[in-house]
Amino acid sequence: MSSTRVIHHPVQLIVRQPLTPVNIYTVLPGHIRRVVGVKVVHSVGVHLMSTDMYLPAIGYLSLEFNNRNYHMGHIDVPFDNRAEASDAYLDTQIDIIPDSLLSGHYENNVFTGTDYQRADGTITDKWSNYIVTIYLKALSDD
Repeated sequence: MSSTRVIHHPVQLIVRQPLTPVNIYTVLPGHIRRVVGVKVVHSVGVHLMSTDMYLPAIGYLSLEFNNRNYHMGHIDVPFDNRAEASDAYLDTQIDIIPDSLLSGHYENNVFTGTDYQRADGTITDKWSNYIVTIYLKALSDD
């Protein structure tokens, strides 16, 4: 007999270029029944390009659930290395079709100048790949 429990399902993105969006195409596990919260955080890398402890939006994320049938909208992604950084989830109540596609894209918004990418498209040594992690707080039947 299965029971429903809360899980935190991570989806990681590696931002490899300043001006090229990172596309998201991942199938959610079949045991996820409902997404009740979403949190998007910088995981590692931005500190190599900035001495700031807080940047309100390093980029933004657009998410679509259930094979693109539900568009959640745009989420600003902050860089927050302060001790008091918020750990809150955005409240959602999205019923998930089993084994459906989570899609969307992430766009870097801060490190976009010629210091990071030259006009010919080559990346400068000031650029550092960074990782953004999407955490889905979900109800799971497993």
